[in-house]
Amino acid sequence: MLQIPDDLKIHRARDADLAEMARIHHASYPGIDATLEQRIETFRSDPCISLEDRWVCLRNDRVIGQFNLYNFRMFRDGEIIPVGGIGGVAVAPEARREKIAYWMMLRAIQIMEQNSTPLSALYPFRHRFYHKLGWGKVGKVVRYRFNPKSLPAYPGKQHVTPVITYEDQEEVMTCYRRWAEDRNGLFERDERVWYEKTFKNELCFGYRSPKSGEIEGYVLYSYKPLPFDTHFLETDLSIRELIWTNRGAFRGLVGFLASQGDQVRSIEYHDQSGLPFEQILSEPVAVNGQRNMELGSEVAAVGSNLMGRIIRLRKILTLLGRGNHTKGKVTFNIKDDLNPENSKPVTVDFDNGHSEFPRNGSADITLSTDIATLSAIYWGAMRLPVAVWLGLVELEGKGDTRFLERLFAVSSPVCLDYF
Repeated sequence: MLQIPDDLKIHRARDADLAEMARIHHASYPGIDATLEQRIETFRSDPCISLEDRWVCLRNDRVIGQFNLYNFRMFRDGEIIPVGGIGGVAVAPEARREKIAYWMMLRAIQIMEQNSTPLSALYPFRHRFYHKLGWGKVGKVVRYRFNPKSLPAYPGKQHVTPVITYEDQEEVMTCYRRWAEDRNGLFERDERVWYEKTFKNELCFGYRSPKSGEIEGYVLYSYKPLPFDTHFLETDLSIRELIWTNRGAFRGLVGFLASQGDQVRSIEYHDQSGLPFEQILSEPVAVNGQRNMELGSEVAAVGSNLMGRIIRLRKILTLLGRGNHTKGKVTFNIKDDLNPENSKPVTVDFDNGHSEFPRNGSADITLSTDIATLSAIYWGAMRLPVAVWLGLVELEGKGDTRFLERLFAVSSPVCLDYF
């Protein structure tokens, strides 16, 4: 079993650690425009995480690394599942290339295991590094960058109004939850995130139903001003969230965005909905995009962002069986170097909404893979037959494996929270 070296101590951050934390954070995230004092204040007052949920790594009583461990809850197929979000990973310049991040991630997994947190999520600085530690690629984003005049002038724009009052904001929060409950991968949000982070930093416009008067969709965005001397009346617009709960809301919000063309040069939209947005653009060429014989019109860029990890395999298998009306028996043989408990073969009998773990541990089918691949399948980022075809999963035995496809069937993941 892996053991953190004796000369390293990893514990919750304390006030006395803040100065060194700010130094390390500045060296690791130099692109953030903040002084050391401002970083310290953020550590103390961030609405999304308290100081006690920040962790530091010390060697010889000196801070050489740090990470944040968020307490999220994720919607998945009707369930709300605890997720340990990892962010702010940083290593002091003098301690790099010494496996400090590796040992911090091992400690993070141990903490989540002790807290009975079944899942973990993070945004990687390098996918390869975290994949070796068991996180699978689960986030897919399509970035569109287009002229708003390419959008159709759908009807319904008159029902889009600014979200200003407390009552308006509460309706937006309710709209998000309704939308999130029907999807896979979105995080539950508390009022602190909405009021101290979202509404303070983004403009918000909501679509009100002409029948019920309720907000049924909204758009969060910010402006990216262009050089004043050459574009003093023009700007670019960056969409943070575009949420719709029905077709009318979608069309109304698109019509609203189309009407911004007089002063907005381009709209940047990071889409995770899977909607073929290029189908509604009258001219599907990205701003600054190109045309060529092989590619045609360059309309979007595809990116991989969020990574996810199963921390407690038995808990996840229990949740998979709950409410899932499929029947079958399988033995999971999973490789997990950082959590040996997951590497023990486990047999599960799924029976129309229930899952049992028989003591004899035998099944006609054995599924073998690593924890990163299983995590990607669980999140819905990769279908089981595709994983088998790619050689990432091995299925052995003579049983019918089709129930496994139904067991892991879930919509593609969406996560709009960055941490």
